[in-house]
Amino acid sequence: MTAGQAVDRADGLRPNSYARSLKLGWLQRLDGQIRPELLLPLGLQAADTAGTEYTDATALTVPFPYAEELYTAYLFAQIDLNNGEIAKYNQSTALLSAAWRQYADSLMRQSSPAPAPFRF
Repeated sequence: MTAGQAVDRADGLRPNSYARSLKLGWLQRLDGQIRPELLLPLGLQAADTAGTEYTDATALTVPFPYAEELYTAYLFAQIDLNNGEIAKYNQSTALLSAAWRQYADSLMRQSSPAPAPFRF
């Protein structure tokens, strides 16, 4: 998924007046958290995007099928927070937390070796 696709999806589902460049910056910040908190501790590699400004064509870090829910929920949360809509923000962060956990769990399953068979 690209950053532009994520912004378009969020804008289609939750119309807002925030600048596209601001939303791209929010996505960059989220990707900046995913790398050190989820990928690097497991020894997984991801492109370091520090110092580069996201564009519509920038490929996001999280792959399908986790990308849509994670990035959309994050954009919703940022929109709700900046609108001062605390009830909506709480719902969006709950969705974000669930999407984050699903992705983190999938990374753990992929990076953990299979347990050795148990013998008596």
